[in-house]
Amino acid sequence: MNILLALGLIILFTKIADSVAIRLGFPSVVGSLIVGILVGPSVFNIIQSNDSIELLSHLGVILLMFIAGVESDLKILKKYFKPSLITGLLGVLVPFFVFFFASRSFSYSQDTSLFIGLIFGATSLSIAIQVLKELNFIQTKEGSIIIGSSILDDIIVVILLNLVLNLVNPNTTTADVLPFLFKNVLFFLFIYIFGKFILPIILKGLSYFVVPERDVAFSLIMVFLLSFLADWIGMSDIIGAFFAGILISQTPFAEYVERKVTSITSALFAPIFFVSIGLKLVLDGLGENMLLIIVFSVLAIFTKFIGGFLGGKIEKFDNNSSAIIGASLISRGEMALILISLGLEKGFIDQGMYASLVLVIIFTTVIAPILLKWAISFGDNSKKDELDDSVHES
Repeated sequence: MNILLALGLIILFTKIADSVAIRLGFPSVVGSLIVGILVGPSVFNIIQSNDSIELLSHLGVILLMFIAGVESDLKILKKYFKPSLITGLLGVLVPFFVFFFASRSFSYSQDTSLFIGLIFGATSLSIAIQVLKELNFIQTKEGSIIIGSSILDDIIVVILLNLVLNLVNPNTTTADVLPFLFKNVLFFLFIYIFGKFILPIILKGLSYFVVPERDVAFSLIMVFLLSFLADWIGMSDIIGAFFAGILISQTPFAEYVERKVTSITSALFAPIFFVSIGLKLVLDGLGENMLLIIVFSVLAIFTKFIGGFLGGKIEKFDNNSSAIIGASLISRGEMALILISLGLEKGFIDQGMYASLVLVIIFTTVIAPILLKWAISFGDNSKKDELDDSVHES
């Protein structure tokens, strides 16, 4: 199919499906994923993946990771750093280890099991944010910790991704571990020095440039250069994109850049990425993996919930507030889908596993906002009942 026709159809179909998903109370990403499955080879075979779609899809991944970095509000992290760190760590490590051992019990290799654990350690902040906004819950302490822990969750997963990609590389030997760690330390040291000392000087120099979309252009230059640098030293390029977003989040034009980049990403690149996931699905023989899909779906819900719940209890939250935090972490969303695509590309997972994991991610993306709304509503009702009881007693 002609690439221009394919792009037009992808945008048309995803926006219609996204609208339907939102009206039904589901995250819009669910609509895009279903479109990818329907138009791909597994169902109607209207659109086939090709090099052009793969390139645009990869740009979508890079821009989505950049946006995730820009949305990492470091002020919230500083204010609620300790509870956010505890909750974020538990929210990653509990599913990481549980899924590692669960994958091993299904006879998957150690490398594949590590990658599957990483996939389910991820959290989708964007889906939790939608629910928190809808219920006016963002400004609460629980809302702040949810945002902070989700941000740290992404950072922890990105760092673990870097470790996993390098340590399971068949070409990596014990002698390579120290140089690998040294390169990683140098990369993060460069990010720190650049953000602390070099970026402020560049920002001053930018004021002398009077060109259209100067700030957006500069941000994109950083995205692609840091992505190249990360790839060049043996890391994943999306790690560079994420930390480019972290750096831009500290600039005075962060909100403007986020709005502009999110606009074009949501309109073009993200739909292509989500549809490309469906284009790679092979549903034949999926019934053979039904037990795995069921087990992983249950574990996907409970491991994140338990991690978030424990984080809340450690910080002396009551059961309801801890349940709200736990429910907010269940959705894997975009980050997990990015990792699944990367796992297929790097050979950590095969087509059968790819389809199964995508279906599990779709399930958690659908069920998470429902559970979060229920947890918040249950808390409101409980407080209302307590208030009514106190009124009757008086």
